[in-house]
Amino acid sequence: MWVLSTDRAELHFFPSPEDVSEDYAILSHVWNKPGDGAPEQSFQDIRKIEESCVKDGTNPRDIVSEKIRRCCELAELHGYKWVWIDTCCIDKTSSAELSEAINSMFRYYALAAICYGYLRDVDSDFFSQEELEAESADLPNPSSYGHPRYSSFKRSHWFQRGWTLQELVAPRFFVFLSSSWEVIGTKADLAELVEQRFGIPAAVLRLQVSYTEFSVAQRMSWFESRQTTRPEDEAYCLLGLFDINMPPLYGEGRNAFRRLQEEIMKQWADTTLFAWTGAPGPLGRNAEAISRNQCLFAPSPQYFSGRRAKAIVYTPPRRTRPRADCTHNDSALEMRVGNVHQMTFAVTPAGIKAHIPIFTWKDEVFGDLYWSEDQGCRIFLRLEHEVPDGQSSSDSSGYPSYRVGEPRLRSGSEWHETSPPDPPSWQEILIRHRPSLHRAPGQLPDFAASRMTPAIPMQLTFQAPVRFSETRIQKFLAESRSDYFEIRGAGLHSPWTADCGLPTAYVFKTYYRRYIIIKVGRCQQEGPPGTPRRPPAAMWATVRGGCATGQDADSDAKFEEKISKVSTDPRHDCVKDHVLEWPDLRRRFQVESRYEEAPEETEEVVLSFARCPLNPTQTLIIRDASWAGWDGPLV
Repeated sequence: MWVLSTDRAELHFFPSPEDVSEDYAILSHVWNKPGDGAPEQSFQDIRKIEESCVKDGTNPRDIVSEKIRRCCELAELHGYKWVWIDTCCIDKTSSAELSEAINSMFRYYALAAICYGYLRDVDSDFFSQEELEAESADLPNPSSYGHPRYSSFKRSHWFQRGWTLQELVAPRFFVFLSSSWEVIGTKADLAELVEQRFGIPAAVLRLQVSYTEFSVAQRMSWFESRQTTRPEDEAYCLLGLFDINMPPLYGEGRNAFRRLQEEIMKQWADTTLFAWTGAPGPLGRNAEAISRNQCLFAPSPQYFSGRRAKAIVYTPPRRTRPRADCTHNDSALEMRVGNVHQMTFAVTPAGIKAHIPIFTWKDEVFGDLYWSEDQGCRIFLRLEHEVPDGQSSSDSSGYPSYRVGEPRLRSGSEWHETSPPDPPSWQEILIRHRPSLHRAPGQLPDFAASRMTPAIPMQLTFQAPVRFSETRIQKFLAESRSDYFEIRGAGLHSPWTADCGLPTAYVFKTYYRRYIIIKVGRCQQEGPPGTPRRPPAAMWATVRGGCATGQDADSDAKFEEKISKVSTDPRHDCVKDHVLEWPDLRRRFQVESRYEEAPEETEEVVLSFARCPLNPTQTLIIRDASWAGWDGPLV
């Protein structure tokens, strides 16, 4: 472990944090990005400064960055000889040292005598104990801590970063500092404020209760809306919260979080690891997200956000007879066979082999993984039969195979005043643990990290009539408030042929059966009587929009039929729609409203074309597609 001397900002090495000769301070902060200030100084930068100062006799602390200097000065003022700062106390050119630091990070912070939480974007001064007590007395009133001073604190970028979660939980004594390095308060002082805004229990921050007393799902929920620069760090920054050690492998993407869950499953009996509720926000409804939601493992810790994840706890059986205050339906579920030690999970290529209690209710299958909400209501995992990936029903492993159903979790309270479920029976089953290994052409395995654009075979040929780049497609997808993209018509053909009568249809759809379709094609229409056939080189483009209405509004089949009909229709207005006739190859389209509740409102799409630099005589590119429309609800 490398530490800086607070008087000179020189690096010194100790075999472990326990071997540091005296108490040390530690810094928790957000790294500067371009535009945020001076670049962070690395281990090598500090070494170079030390070498130059040896020659001229200057103090390195006077030359290092302001952040390092101010931190050293403050720690020295508070009586500490050493300070640890992650930017410059890890030699990141050494993979072994980086791995050790990542796996030891929680311990580094836990063993520090004081942790400084530097909030560079907060100007608030000291929060007095009297005003904090006055605010906490008003809890759980949502307006508590509503003063702008508290708002600035709660909005700090520091609370949005993944690594700062364990840096907040691990230390015993933690002091928040403002942008001017003045004390705002300790984490114990501000515990209720932090709990109200970020859901981390005040008792944990005050060290009245160990974080290990909270379920796996609850601890995962503390991550909530935090972000990391690298997707792998979503897993690595949580190692300490679950007492896990595993080697970091940068480049593996979100597979790191799957590895973390496998390690948690091996070391913790707590099955709330599987009690996540699905993709946050509306992005949970496209085909890829649905596939992820049917798996036992979550794609990222953000999938544990929400009220239920914060409340769900692991409650293995401790009784053999029903409680007197249970309803008759709850009592039926109390009759568990066996004990908690019989519940096992193991990773196999076909899925998680699980030995768990299974029961059926109204033709639906549920797993009893010993979950309850904090008010005592039982929670169960919904399961659906499926054939394991790459197998058929005839060559499967012999174990019944399931995927997780939708919705994932079902409350036992729904069975009140209805027929009780069948008594659970212990079974060995397979549960899907990851998305299918079979992928669409051009699709990467880590599609959870980004929204994938399907491959467009027609655009891969040299003589493609039109190209629409993935970057532009993603931009329009976001602007138009669409949820997913499809390619239809001639775009699926490779190689493209000049006599193809189908247009290429770029289809943007929402989960609520609304669409915008950009169609581009070669003109195959004949001119007026007595005129020669129009040259096939004439490119045309149109934009159509709409929604499923009336009796079709709730029918996926009818909606798809409508999309297919619009996508393959080659009819167009030769006078208005031929691209080369547009001024500057640009045109504005008025599109039918996608909102049944506001049919009079219009949406607007602007298409802009240019000649393709690769093949300017035969290919046009959609240089830009911009959307503007009614800013109404999507539901």
